[in-house]
Order: sequence, then structure tokens, then C-alpha cells
Amino acid sequence: MTKTFFYYQSLPDSMPVEDVAKELHELLMEKSLSGKSKHDFLVALLELSDRQWHTYEPLCEPLKTQIEKVLISEWDGFDFEFAEGSIVVAANLGLVGLFDFISSQNISELSSEVAIEIKEAITELGDNIADPYSGMK
Repeated sequence: MTKTFFYYQSLPDSMPVEDVAKELHELLMEKSLSGKSKHDFLVALLELSDRQWHTYEPLCEPLKTQIEKVLISEWDGFDFEFAEGSIVVAANLGLVGLFDFISSQNISELSSEVAIEIKEAITELGDNIADPYSGMK
């Protein structure tokens, strides 16, 4: 059964880390099996990354890597909504590999609004991307 955005939106703000990991794993499986659209995947991932952030624990490495692979494979430098969402997910989950990928994009392969968003993210997040909780310390 395909879970909708409303399902993810209705999840409690505070969830045990194991439950968030389970939901993330199921979302990744659904993406690979059903070909869920990249925007549907991203909005669900945004909801889950927010829940993960609220656990105040780092996401486990295998899930980080899987999420990075999907977002990098779906990257389009002219899709502002996807670029903005990917940056938020990278910040919430501490996805260094994804942030490095986004930061290294050639400006000629980006829309102007995506280029501005990336520049602002680099300025804001810079060296702290690995620690989603750096601003709280």
C-alpha cells in the first residue's frame, strides 16, 4: 500500500528513533519498488526528516547513504522545489555527501534561483552540515 503525504503529515512530531528509521526504510523501499514520483518522495522525506531531527539523535549511516543516493540520482539543477527540499533534508539529517554534491554543482547547470538557494545554504550551513544540532549547542 502506498502511503500518502497525509499519512506522513499525520505522524506525531515526536517519535522513537526506531520508528522513524522504519518509516524511512519503508519510504526508500516504496520509492525503488513503485517508482514513487520524486516530488512525492521528497515531501514524505521532508516530513520524516523533521521527525528524525526531533529525536535529537543522528540518523544511522546506512539510511543516510541510501537517502543521499536517491536524492543525488533525482537531482535537477532547474527544479527549485526539489533543490530547496534536498537542502532541508541534508540539514535535518546531516547528509554531508548530499550537501557536498549540491555545493559542487556547476553554476551553468543551475537555474538562477537554485544557484541563489545553494549559495545561501553554503553560507548558513557551511561547516556545520554534519551536525544537525550544531545551532543548539
